Amino acid sequence: MKIILLKNVPKLGKKDDIITVPDGYAQNALFPKKLAIVATDQAIAAVQRTQQNKITEKKIQHELLDKAIESLTGRTLVYKAKVNEKGSLFSKISEHDISKALLDQHRISIDPSLLTIDGSPIKQIGDYTVTIKEGEYKASFTVSVVK
Repeated sequence: MKIILLKNVPKLGKKDDIITVPDGYAQNALFPKKLAIVATDQAIAAVQRTQQNKITEKKIQHELLDKAIESLTGRTLVYKAKVNEKGSLFSKISEHDISKALLDQHRISIDPSLLTIDGSPIKQIGDYTVTIKEGEYKASFTVSVVK
């Protein structure tokens, strides 16, 4: 029986995979647990549309990310923080803080999970390189931490 997986199933496949399994296994194990549905022509078409929409959405996100990074090129993000006499910060600066500062100062929204700070987390004043990485896409900009 041809089925479409609704969730990842170990040793069987990932979500939206179209596979063939024995009828008894599908009816007794997969369907009652709502792990799969029968692969009808309509269901297959719906899965293909969903996958195409995901690809289009990723492409749009990459274009928006490219424009955002292009606008940051040559600029330095200035992050003001409280420091002691030795130049150490009272609280560390993480990827979430950088993402919020980008939104506040440049109106650029970037998911914090895509950001990587060299020397993370930031605990001293100075200049740091922040890398944005998603899949094979990679770009970087500078963050200057000041008093």
